[in-house]
Amino acid sequence: MKLLPDAISDFEGIIKNNYVYIDKTEFIKKYEDTGARVSLFLHPRRFGKTMFTEILHYYYDRAQASLADELLANTWIASHPTRLKNSYGVLKFDFSRVRNIGGIEDTMDFFMSQVTAGICDFYNRYPEFVLTETGDKKENVSVNDVNNFYGDRNIFTSPAKIITHFFNDFASRGSGLKLMVIIDEYDNFTNDILSRDPEMFADIARKEGELGAFYNALRNFNQRKIAERIFVTGVLPVTMDTAVSGFVSSKLSQIPELNCMAGFTDAEVETLVRETIDLEKSPFSPGQLRDLMKIRFDGYRFSSFAGETVYNAALCISFVSSFLAKRCMSVPRFNVSSATDIDYQKLAGYLKLMKDEDRDELIDAILNKHLIPVVFPGTLKISSDRPLLNFHEGVAILYHLGFFTMASLDEIRLQHGDPAGDYLKVPNEYFSLLFSKFYFQSRNVPWSDFEGNCDLRSLAVKNDLSAFMKFLKGISQAFVNTDNTKQGEAQVALAAYVALSLNTGTAFRLIREYPVRHGGKYVMSDVPELDINSSENVSGESLRVNLKAGRADLVALNVSGGPNYVFEFKYARDTSSRDETNEKIRSELFEQARQQLELYVTDDELGKLTELHRYVVMYTYGELSMKEV
Repeated sequence: MKLLPDAISDFEGIIKNNYVYIDKTEFIKKYEDTGARVSLFLHPRRFGKTMFTEILHYYYDRAQASLADELLANTWIASHPTRLKNSYGVLKFDFSRVRNIGGIEDTMDFFMSQVTAGICDFYNRYPEFVLTETGDKKENVSVNDVNNFYGDRNIFTSPAKIITHFFNDFASRGSGLKLMVIIDEYDNFTNDILSRDPEMFADIARKEGELGAFYNALRNFNQRKIAERIFVTGVLPVTMDTAVSGFVSSKLSQIPELNCMAGFTDAEVETLVRETIDLEKSPFSPGQLRDLMKIRFDGYRFSSFAGETVYNAALCISFVSSFLAKRCMSVPRFNVSSATDIDYQKLAGYLKLMKDEDRDELIDAILNKHLIPVVFPGTLKISSDRPLLNFHEGVAILYHLGFFTMASLDEIRLQHGDPAGDYLKVPNEYFSLLFSKFYFQSRNVPWSDFEGNCDLRSLAVKNDLSAFMKFLKGISQAFVNTDNTKQGEAQVALAAYVALSLNTGTAFRLIREYPVRHGGKYVMSDVPELDINSSENVSGESLRVNLKAGRADLVALNVSGGPNYVFEFKYARDTSSRDETNEKIRSELFEQARQQLELYVTDDELGKLTELHRYVVMYTYGELSMKEV
């Protein structure tokens, strides 16, 4: 079996030391075919962008032609070489190493040290271009001498001066070698600053600042064709938008054909599983493990027109690593209080950059599983006099960070008819839990109330929901308090979803708002939906109804072959009406839920299950009840 490259992005080490490698080299040709001289490839963290830049470095760098042939021997590109293979001198910068441990001056000093490190690496591969202070070639000048030369802050007071000196010296040689610049994680350190201190971000990324001057120098040398191609990876466009105008000519992430250039597809996840797990020792099949990872980590689409979604690559590798640590006998439980703290802190930090009313509107849409309309701003600029983001700016930033993804055309049609603009959604269960954590903590419900407070693993082997019922009764009264029927149902459903996610030993694929299909097509329910806020209901005269899409509130599909569950939630606020009126509403709500459940179990997938239990969960007039239909 092959090893897992957990937190490893050294392509040479991966190939030579029997680590699993998912071949993405076909996208080298697709990238080259764009013809773009300057490209910005934006993807969320942990999708494999750094690995792709490593491969580009080997493939295009002339000094590494022999090594590239060796490392890429068994890949797609080996039998489909392109015109520009190993035709550049590659200058590569890795700005993920820049640390923000002090003020702007210390941060920019780190930045300059990484610019110098990239130049030293270039000279290490091309010693014939090493220059002395006078500009004359000298064979015995070491890379350490170069580092000391560019590290002299009396001469090189900014990163723009360093890069300008390098390019001018290189151009003066007239070697005929073309340069390609690769910048990995251009905004890693500025994103960290933005989530904590937007005013400091505005200061460090201002057009007149050192960062802006550096990228403007790169743009100048690209226009002069000294740096013929520039490939930049990052997460957010904010730093580039704020610091530089008109730098990027091609945004690769928006091209549907490049949707899978980073991240894993279904087939690639199965390859990961088969090449790293001895399946003869595990009770789980590759398909079952893939299905679990799919509901947790899949769902990313960077264009509504993209045909296939992708998984967060690093989270898949982490899942397999934990699975191997459990000797392949049980799957890892969700934990959103340790490894995901970084994600949660970033989410909370960026949400707090939004205006209060816009943040509340966004969280309400997420709670009710609505698609989120977005108009992507032409630029995303932050200034010290306007640190707060409006709704569309905040949503756009969260999209680039991976907390949202593009909804498909089918999903848009289901909720809104013919598509008219872009819509976003939370991509998977992993980030649904992070939003859930923010929602509950913002309402003073400790997340620890959900984690480990009940053991629901028995649900995977027998239909016994007594512990689940006891837990929901205890937690629901802490936060369910609204006059809005829909919001009340959504709150109870969210509590149930979180409890099952964290306390069942991950034996289930959990799907909120499960869309019912017949023959692959979405169906609509003809069951009337009670509006119990209507005064007509209380009087018992007539009912106001709405048509509702055929969407089950919560479905739990058992990956180990045991019991499966479908839940329908109903809610009624406290009222001063007579007891008999309340009982009438309860009875009507239960009957409506029963009819809806009858529809849900005719779904293409649910209808094939041999053991499917249907439950109505009602929080009515301050009391929680659960009954199997």
